[in-house]
Amino acid sequence: MDWPPSDPKVVKEELIQTTKRGSSILKKVSWVMAILGILGVVGLLGKFFVDGDDQTQWGYVAASLAFIFSVTGGAPMVAIAPFIAKANWARPVSRIAHVIGASGVLINIIIMIPLLWMLPPLVTEGARRRSIWFEAPVYSPHFWDFLSLIMLAIAGIGLLYVSALPDFALMRDNASGFRKKIGNILAGGFVGTTVQWSTLRMRVGIMSTLYFFIYIFVHVVISIDFSLSMVPGWRDAIYPMSHAMGGIQGGVALVIILAWIVRKYGNYENYLNINVFWALGRLMFATSLMWIYFFYSAFIVFWYGKSMTDVAWLDLLIRGPMMYVFILGMLFSFILPWWWLIWNKVRNSINGPFIGACIALLGVFFERIRLYVPAWSVDPKLIHDKWLSVIPETLYPDIWDILTIVGSAGAVVLVLIMITRLIPIIGVWEVQQFNLLATPMKYIKAHGIRVAKPD
Repeated sequence: MDWPPSDPKVVKEELIQTTKRGSSILKKVSWVMAILGILGVVGLLGKFFVDGDDQTQWGYVAASLAFIFSVTGGAPMVAIAPFIAKANWARPVSRIAHVIGASGVLINIIIMIPLLWMLPPLVTEGARRRSIWFEAPVYSPHFWDFLSLIMLAIAGIGLLYVSALPDFALMRDNASGFRKKIGNILAGGFVGTTVQWSTLRMRVGIMSTLYFFIYIFVHVVISIDFSLSMVPGWRDAIYPMSHAMGGIQGGVALVIILAWIVRKYGNYENYLNINVFWALGRLMFATSLMWIYFFYSAFIVFWYGKSMTDVAWLDLLIRGPMMYVFILGMLFSFILPWWWLIWNKVRNSINGPFIGACIALLGVFFERIRLYVPAWSVDPKLIHDKWLSVIPETLYPDIWDILTIVGSAGAVVLVLIMITRLIPIIGVWEVQQFNLLATPMKYIKAHGIRVAKPD
């Protein structure tokens, strides 16, 4: 069984060295991601100047925002839920989850700016369109959507900071040059007293709870304002929660993928062992089942309702312009990961959950395209109708859409790499506590872990 080194000095030296090592492959990847990020900005600018105020052409940009926000914002939930449940297995991947959450915040804000400009006004010629902002000021969707994303950015960065505070102190005491200066500033007066450790746990708990509530709130406003309210007659009470569940599925998938990459190319087999991937595989399997639960709960209402609004919903999102994307979303979000991860030998392995995560991540991507592209393709002149009477034609991505989608993903990876040059990708103090609280043991013919529960 792979197990983290028990010597605290070895753990500290191995994990801190990750911020200093810069392989040629990593540098090449960074340059490629930087180029992709620049191309993403070019794609946004090209979209703005070429398509102008034509709302119907911005669906893929909105889908890109929803995808990046969903998967990066959902990643910290992999650390938050086990922290609340006091699950020891998640300690080696908690930092990975927090770093992913902080990596997407700037990219989300950049993509949202032009989308807010293109978002239909709340009131047109004295008529207020259907939304959750009834009797609210006309600037409500634009102001609160942007503010909610800023709040999530602050919460995500704050969660990463408080969880990395002991490692900043290690950087202050062991690093040199600019890293030592940065560690001295960020660590403050943290020296590891009993009161400081108790306060640290309290801060992580508070920031985790705050992040969870803000994350759900952002899903509510973005899913409604950027898709549901843009389609006349679309009413779905569980749509925001279904949207959030898809984001959590993508977040779990992204954590698994990054953990697999870090293990394989960072030589961290002793830290990211099979027990971590086994637990993550079970989470991945559970989120796939939750996806079909939420989808069926909404679908059955429209299928049996058969009202004009219900039929319009089916024609737009299921059997209409994005029918093939819906099939791909169903295939990659539920059918394939469910069938793949249902086998014990697949879940209890390193590569099995990784393959399932890659499949599920594609499913989240196709789902965001299915939900946002048709919604933005609806003629804005029909937005005050009782139901959608004209189903738009299938909209295919142009070169600006492709540059935006690929460039935004590349920019997220670039920011992630930059953060890992400053903070160890695996939390040093969390691994140290892992060693203090758990020890491998043999029970009859099986191998297990004895875990202490001090609090």
